[in-house]
Amino acid sequence: MSNQPIKLRDAIQKMRDLSELNIPFSFGFISCDTTNKVSKGYKVIDKAILRVGYRSNQSKKADILVAYKDYSSGGEDNKHFYLPLLMMFNGQSIQP
Repeated sequence: MSNQPIKLRDAIQKMRDLSELNIPFSFGFISCDTTNKVSKGYKVIDKAILRVGYRSNQSKKADILVAYKDYSSGGEDNKHFYLPLLMMFNGQSIQP
């Protein structure tokens, strides 16, 4: 792991590459629930793999919502985060 910041587009590409190989990774983001207008602050997911997200005909937010499976708690939870709120990937901060 490097302490060097990583660009957002590079981070998401590495997340996709690792997911394709079924290799879990960690990431951190600021949570945002636009439906209930709340945030649970900064969240770190220790073990995740990206999954297929919404198509553009399913959600207006399909281009910024990223779908993932959270394996951190031993289960397999399907969740989403907003791409612009991604702050960390495998210990590297996201470069603004």
